[in-house]
Amino acid sequence: MPASIQHILRIALFFLILSLTPSCGSLKIYKRTDEGQAQDTKTTLPDTTSVPIDTSLDQDIRTRHLEEKINQIENRIALLEKKAYSQTKSSPPPKQAYPASSAKPDQSSPSAETGDLDPVKLYKKGRALLLERNISMAQTLFSDFVKKFPDHELADNAFYWLGECSYTTGNYETAAKIFKELVQTYPKGQKVPDALLKTGYSYISIDDVNQANHYFKQVIRRYPFSPAADKAQQKLSLKQ
Repeated sequence: MPASIQHILRIALFFLILSLTPSCGSLKIYKRTDEGQAQDTKTTLPDTTSVPIDTSLDQDIRTRHLEEKINQIENRIALLEKKAYSQTKSSPPPKQAYPASSAKPDQSSPSAETGDLDPVKLYKKGRALLLERNISMAQTLFSDFVKKFPDHELADNAFYWLGECSYTTGNYETAAKIFKELVQTYPKGQKVPDALLKTGYSYISIDDVNQANHYFKQVIRRYPFSPAADKAQQKLSLKQ
């Protein structure tokens, strides 16, 4: 083959190789791209079946939501309690009603202080006041007792101490009247001997000796073995 023809064939082969080189490069690049995509696909799409689902975020959201609801309820309750307290504090106290037929009780009165006491407590209160020398209040309590509880077993005792209040304050005529009324109202009462004796004392205090001796003798005759009879005998002996 001539050298010129060989030269021409070499040039043609060179251009043929040049023409085929981009296609191969593109094919190789395409193949790399496909392989890269396959590799990327395998990388970006992991097997989720082997990965556990994390629910802690949802649980935290529900917990915070519940805490917010509880705080709202507590704030509402506190507001209502504050409102109720302010209304109660600002409202005036209820007025105490009294029957139209009766006046409001006098708190300074002894009867007002002990009006609700039972008979025994009323009696003991009167005795305590008498021992404390609070004669006027004790007298009021004993007077209330004999009026309210005339059939009580302590009624004759209350009658006697009522007379003692008058005797202590020097009102001897009233004292004698009360002691004699006791003997007439409660003839079998345990305070009758003492009431007869104190009647005699009251008459002595107003210088009525005859009446005094009369009652001293009654004590001795009716209750000869009583302590009151001994005292009455002493008074009679002094007169003789």
